[in-house]
Amino acid sequence: MKGWGGENNIHAMIVDVMEELAFFEGLSTADIKLLMPYFNSQFYPASTIVFEQGDIAEFLYLVVKGEVLIRYKPDDGPMMIVTRVQPGGVFGWSAALGNVDYTSGAMCTTDCEVLQVRGKDLRSICEKHPGVGKVILDCLANVISERWQSRRTQVTSMLARGVRQPVSSPKGFKEVGRMAETKPLSQEMQMTGLIEQLSAYIEHFHGGSVEFVAFNGKVLKVRLGGACLGCPLSPATLHGWVEGTVRQFFPDIEQVEAV
Repeated sequence: MKGWGGENNIHAMIVDVMEELAFFEGLSTADIKLLMPYFNSQFYPASTIVFEQGDIAEFLYLVVKGEVLIRYKPDDGPMMIVTRVQPGGVFGWSAALGNVDYTSGAMCTTDCEVLQVRGKDLRSICEKHPGVGKVILDCLANVISERWQSRRTQVTSMLARGVRQPVSSPKGFKEVGRMAETKPLSQEMQMTGLIEQLSAYIEHFHGGSVEFVAFNGKVLKVRLGGACLGCPLSPATLHGWVEGTVRQFFPDIEQVEAV
């Protein structure tokens, strides 16, 4: 891997690039210069695998030029393409969330120029410079919400086709939307099975979890855990992943809340 230029020019080039990226919109030139030492430029030839699913999540990446393919392999299904990250987009956000491993893999479909920052440095910036950190977190939240919406759609489609997951309760629950036994299951039992299956996907994708607490036919109560605990993006998980998916199978539900 190599950078874009000599030592004399690299800092100025990074500042110029950062000022042009939408990710840094709302930051002043002074703010960007404060961030600049934490970001490195990298060039990746086409077909380069930037990281594999399961690799240690060290860097967050911003695409400057080229295209990066994000793909995910669930334990119980074929490889799926999550998204194609274009210039101005972000990938590797597991590092920013503090996950140990990347939950998806990233491969360059073209020659790519990127900026990379260590996740731990980004979190440190947010702690030391809360004003700058808030702008970055807001941008990151928007990116992640869009990505989760795409993934949630894929997961919902899988669940609707009856993707099987180990379910400890209720006994005999095999497929969402289908009765595995002749004896009908109650709505609460169906919801429990759905949440357990959904939790498995959330854990695979970003290390979080969701636990069924109660359901009275109108209000669903769940408990978020794992990487979701204390995460500023947990509302996106609750309302994007959980509520959005549940409504596909229980359209009459009025509210989903975390307890």
